[in-house]
Amino acid sequence: MTLLEGSESDADALELAILGSGSAFSPIGHNASYLLDGELLLDCGAPVTRLMGERDRPLDQLKYVAISHLHSDHFFHLPQLLSARAVRYPQAEPLRIIGPTGTIRGLDTLGRIAQGDRFWEYATEVGKPVVEDWVGGQSGDLGDFRIEAVEVEHSAVLTSFGFRISRKGIIFGYSGDTTLCPGIRQLAASVDYLLCECTSMTEPAPIHLWRQEVDELMQTNPRTRFILTHLGERAVVKGALLASDGLVLRLKPVARD
Repeated sequence: MTLLEGSESDADALELAILGSGSAFSPIGHNASYLLDGELLLDCGAPVTRLMGERDRPLDQLKYVAISHLHSDHFFHLPQLLSARAVRYPQAEPLRIIGPTGTIRGLDTLGRIAQGDRFWEYATEVGKPVVEDWVGGQSGDLGDFRIEAVEVEHSAVLTSFGFRISRKGIIFGYSGDTTLCPGIRQLAASVDYLLCECTSMTEPAPIHLWRQEVDELMQTNPRTRFILTHLGERAVVKGALLASDGLVLRLKPVARD
């Protein structure tokens, strides 16, 4: 357990567990997946069914999934997660899943390819997931989490979201995959903590952020605390914390003027 402003006993802390910190083709980490308070999963690219178990986070305690976009390293493990949950915890409450336009159809198509029609139909009949396509700017409550989808620029053909999430007096941001666009600038300026992609440390990365652009965001938003993820390589970044697979942080409320 790594601590960030608090102790493990702090009831007002927001727990962030890094399941996957690597970029799509990274040799240094699983694909993107992050768990908030054991209940809300941000993206599902990593082998979540195994990694949650390794960290003593039972699948039946997971309640919500928010998908930033439909690229494989953020989305493709979701059918496996739903199927494992249906088999192992058939009495669990249905997962509520939100994502950009195409999530409902994409998940069904992917599930049928990955699991076969008969088993996928069984898994969804037992698990009864509630899947919703959202649009940029849409917000709502996922239990005690207040979440807003912030549209960012990443793919020319897919809608991509970052997320602004509030719980326990903490405003947490997740960049998803993005370029240095108005959406990520607005998100970085409006949160206490930003889990921010930094795909490259050494040179520009097409359709992604790289270190120089992240440095600019950090300088522009000195009160926002940056946790860098979606890493293709590792290097010290002054003023930021680098994510790594298995890292657990307890985020405390930040005093604001």
